[in-house]
Amino acid sequence: MAKRSAVAWAIVAGLLCGAAKPEPATDYAALFERVWTRVDQNYYDPGFHGVDWQEAGRRYRAQLRQVRDDAAFKALVARMLGELKSSHTSLSAPSKSGDQRRGIGARFELVDGVQTAVDVSSLSPAWGHGLRPGDQLLGSPDDLPGPLGSRAEVAIRDCAGGERRLNVERVAMGWPPEHPGWRWTRYTPRSGLAVGYLRVDRFDDGAATLADQAMSELADTQALIVDLRRNSGGNTSALRLASYFMPAGETPVLGLFARPYLQKLGHAPSADEVRAGPKVVGAYTDEAVFKAVSEHGGAAVFHSDALDGRRYAGLVLVLIDHETASSGEGFAWVLRLHTPARFIGRASAGELLSGERFALGQGWNLTVPVHGLWGADGRDFADRPVQPDQAVAWTREDYCSGRDPDLEAAMRAASAVPEAAK
Repeated sequence: MAKRSAVAWAIVAGLLCGAAKPEPATDYAALFERVWTRVDQNYYDPGFHGVDWQEAGRRYRAQLRQVRDDAAFKALVARMLGELKSSHTSLSAPSKSGDQRRGIGARFELVDGVQTAVDVSSLSPAWGHGLRPGDQLLGSPDDLPGPLGSRAEVAIRDCAGGERRLNVERVAMGWPPEHPGWRWTRYTPRSGLAVGYLRVDRFDDGAATLADQAMSELADTQALIVDLRRNSGGNTSALRLASYFMPAGETPVLGLFARPYLQKLGHAPSADEVRAGPKVVGAYTDEAVFKAVSEHGGAAVFHSDALDGRRYAGLVLVLIDHETASSGEGFAWVLRLHTPARFIGRASAGELLSGERFALGQGWNLTVPVHGLWGADGRDFADRPVQPDQAVAWTREDYCSGRDPDLEAAMRAASAVPEAAK
């Protein structure tokens, strides 16, 4: 549920005044204090996940004398933040920094024990040089990142078994995500059966309206496949879509709790305390979410929408993978606990917290989790992955042939809807 921002680049030329003035040197000691203080004041857990934050500050502050550049400073802070063992916790350096490392516009994963291209952007130079899903990487994936605009030597074994070397330019891509982030359609695999397919890449401002449009057009299907693979998050607008699959009426489903509330409570909230928390319905924008929490002393319990009786009655199948994260996971957890929806694919990312981005000056930005999330049953959702009911393992041949085993498994389940359920 974190906000994320793209890193932009610019070239500043001194057209009238000669060479541009050099940027002032970074005061890493002062910057470190801003990082440490932002975490100290805003991290959602009063106990800092068991870390003595004062002592951590002293340890890492003592290492500042070894820092000579942005890359070393960022690495030092990453080690300190890593002790919290939280998602939505990161420091980004100014775009001018030499440590801005980029990839080649392709995503590699271990498939059958070998690093394999599982996704290649058609916008990337790598695609233009012939890199395709299913191609195996013969070198180390650690060699792929590098400075923006530099070139990477990539040795691959293609799906036909041939080996070759590619010299490809490193590029920045992937954020912001493609828009629109929602798309839907319907299939009729046989007479009397209509299957809806709804792909959701993000739950951002405006997603509630898209949910209503999609569900209006797919309402009469007998089965619905909701594809959350690579859903990177967003906000509680996910609850608008979830409401279509939940029991009629308003139900407490998700509590967001910040430091002030948790400190006052003195312990993790119980199921009764979650359900008794400040009720919020229809907060479907970033602004509305943060306003609801701040107006109620650091607590807000989000309820499903009644939807005037508009509830989906068919079979719901949800596709997830290890890149289903943040509010995408929140949506999955709500359906897991409140509906009979079935999950297909792989475990989700385990990155479920609510983060906020803080500007630190000179182009530095810090993301900190400022809200924890609890279910109506008192379950702490923090960074807990959702497990599939039906695990699906992909093979290299699946990527090479362009097959989608997750979707095929969902279609088989949808096609088994009995006559009585139509």
